Amino acid sequence: MHSWWLLLPILGLSCLGGFGFLYVGLRARRPAWWIAGIGYLLIGWTAFVLTGETDSESALSDWMAGLVLAVWAASIVHAFLINSSWLKWRAGHRPWYAEQPPGGPGSPYPPGPLAPPPSLSPTAPEYPSTPPISPAYPSEAPTMPVYPAGDPTFAAYPPLPQPTDYFGPGPAAGPVPDQRVDAGPQAANTGPVEVNSAGPHDLAALPGFDPQRARQVLAERDRRGGFGSLSEFVAAAGLAPHEYARLRDRLVCAPPAPPAPGLPPQGRVLDV
Repeated sequence: MHSWWLLLPILGLSCLGGFGFLYVGLRARRPAWWIAGIGYLLIGWTAFVLTGETDSESALSDWMAGLVLAVWAASIVHAFLINSSWLKWRAGHRPWYAEQPPGGPGSPYPPGPLAPPPSLSPTAPEYPSTPPISPAYPSEAPTMPVYPAGDPTFAAYPPLPQPTDYFGPGPAAGPVPDQRVDAGPQAANTGPVEVNSAGPHDLAALPGFDPQRARQVLAERDRRGGFGSLSEFVAAAGLAPHEYARLRDRLVCAPPAPPAPGLPPQGRVLDV
């Protein structure tokens, strides 16, 4: 089907064969083909016109008639020689209207959905009629964890003192010094910490302690006049059982210093 242009050189008698070369040369962008077509047209038409204008018995008429036949035969042979190259080009040629759309096989663009027409607007997403229910938040007051009776962590927690326990009079009350805890990095203290003489930096360096908890413990220690046992220290610091389990090997509670003579005892005394 694509070799139909061969009919022009065959049936054109050297007058139409050049148009076939022009067609395939311009389509395939082969200058050698369309330039040959121009040459065949010029020579063929010139020889054809001169043959009719000259005397049929003259030698020029014979020469022009022979030239017409030679151009006709040359164009046919030339057309069959280049037809194979024309068919190869035609097989690999893809017209502009048959190009793959963006995202098709062999396209440099990634596949994607087509954009909606300009006159149509995308539908708005549907929302539920009622807003979703917010999850319940826990209460502000933390609840005390419940441990089974055989839990070793619960067994390591020291028992709280009874109200009837009396640990002796505390030291004399004095002015409370400004106990500010520096929030900067402190050198880690790996030795034992005596809860009645430790400073704010010593307490803040303990695992699970921060400056706020250290100030809380120091204020309670000054109010009590000293801790009588580790149980009082744990209660004042608000330590959880797992927090105390990490600190029990590092905490030491020495008896508080006795009050100065002549000063009333500190703390609460219960009559029994």
